[in-house]
Amino acid sequence: MLAFELKKFIGQMLMPIPLTLMLLMAGILMLRVWPRMARVALVSGALLLFLTSWAPVSNRLVSMVESDYAAFDLSRPVDVVVVLGGCHSSDDRVPPAAQLCSSSLYRLVEGLRILGANPQAELFVSGYARHDPVPHADMVASIARSMGVDEGRIRRFPEPKDTGEEAKHMKPWLVDRRFALVTEASHLARAVWFFEQQGLEPIPAPAIRLGSETPDLSVQASNQLKSERAFYEVLGMLWQRLVAILS
Repeated sequence: MLAFELKKFIGQMLMPIPLTLMLLMAGILMLRVWPRMARVALVSGALLLFLTSWAPVSNRLVSMVESDYAAFDLSRPVDVVVVLGGCHSSDDRVPPAAQLCSSSLYRLVEGLRILGANPQAELFVSGYARHDPVPHADMVASIARSMGVDEGRIRRFPEPKDTGEEAKHMKPWLVDRRFALVTEASHLARAVWFFEQQGLEPIPAPAIRLGSETPDLSVQASNQLKSERAFYEVLGMLWQRLVAILS
């Protein structure tokens, strides 16, 4: 558990905004002692913040990690719809679906769309609790039930902490079964790899694409989120390859 939390912490520190803050802080601290290096750090931090918040750059970055998988074809039958775990925040003051972060909500909506076209299929949901009292799998399952999915069609996996663990935990129930693997387009390539490593044959189902080809020169927070997603996936791919080499 400690190793997992350490991996998460290091990953978070390598996101655009923390990197920007570290460069700016380093620049301020070095102003009197190493003024030239301080200026380099300050300019680099400001430039990093601007570029990762600028639409042409952020769209380009996230498009580099988004897979080319087409939207799931509802005419293709499946036995299971796998909705990978994400994030949520339990809060009884808002409707259940509003407690999901946006990526998890997109995943669930796409999963339910596919499930609706396959009346006999099961819905697999996963994710542990981490800092929330409710495991993510339980939260998603309760929302699916509130949207009309019968409890008997839902299988929960509240233990997995990441995609690799999800693939391992679900393997016994997915062998020789046709299943849609639902997650963001930016995460699909890594997710498919994890499940294929378990000898499974997932059918990719992208829930959302963040990249846009619409001409846009804006500088705003939503662009920063795209850049963050790109950084996260690149780091995830590097970690994935490193673990594969060391295994």
